[in-house]
Amino acid sequence: MADDRFDLIFRGDIVLGQPLSDVKQRLQRLFKADEARIEGLFTGRPVALKRQLDAATAQKYQKVLQQAGALVEVVRSRASVERPAGKHGFSLAPLGGLLLKPGERLQPAPPPVVAGAFTLRPAEGPLLDREEVFRAVPEPVIVPELDLAAVGEYLLSEEARGDLPLATVAPGDWGLAEVGSDLLTCEERRSEVPAVTAPTLEVAPVGSDLGELKQHRAPVAPDISGLRLEGD
Repeated sequence: MADDRFDLIFRGDIVLGQPLSDVKQRLQRLFKADEARIEGLFTGRPVALKRQLDAATAQKYQKVLQQAGALVEVVRSRASVERPAGKHGFSLAPLGGLLLKPGERLQPAPPPVVAGAFTLRPAEGPLLDREEVFRAVPEPVIVPELDLAAVGEYLLSEEARGDLPLATVAPGDWGLAEVGSDLLTCEERRSEVPAVTAPTLEVAPVGSDLGELKQHRAPVAPDISGLRLEGD
């Protein structure tokens, strides 16, 4: 297995998230090649960048090319990767490239248009003849016989009005109270006093401790080393 040789095959694939233009510039600096030669690597066909390499050297080149943004495949040298693709041979086109060559693209023929049956209308005239204009048949609209009543008149006639029953009210026992007098008599007033449950509370003497948490602060020792007494 130590005598096995490997080839580096490039099909135009790049690292996800890498701009294609930046990858091409890095490959130009890496291979010291011109732009046309680097463009030839991105045709979608497998290209052998290095041949007959041992496993360690092949992995080293693969890592360097991956850092540049190009994805290469390490295959054994005895595998014929440059032979023309057969009936079942497939390869991936580079990101942003065309899937078909210019000669393989289907050029659709323009549809035949017979212009002898068309004429031009004057700019100010209608596009359709009178016989070609679709005329919709108007549907009959039934409008009821309605009229507006004069301002202030009843909307209903006397025959259409119904007699509404009047409520029976006996105001004999009603009267008006004097201004400032009570509206209710002593018998009508509610004399029950609602019960109020007050909690058992006591008033603490002045200056007593109410149970608050006191903050213990360390006494401040001022620095008096810079002070001195002046003599008379």
